[in-house]
Amino acid sequence: MAAVVNSDENFMLYRRFGVLQARILLNKQDHLRDMEERLEAMDDHDDERDCRALESREYDDAKYKSRKKLLHNIELAFEEYGKS
Repeated sequence: MAAVVNSDENFMLYRRFGVLQARILLNKQDHLRDMEERLEAMDDHDDERDCRALESREYDDAKYKSRKKLLHNIELAFEEYGKS
């Protein structure tokens, strides 16, 4: 069958799996939205508790490290989303 499909460009028809692709993208969007909300909540909390964490990356990294880790996870998820 593969040889027949390959024999002419007009035979190169494949399913897009559109519904599955949409569900995967929506799931990735929801995951990114959840991490974005966690980052915003972290920022709001630190704005009230210790605003130096928002003013200095070095201070934040040395004292808390959670924002850096979350931002790293967001970056990885965003890169994966962009490939979809």
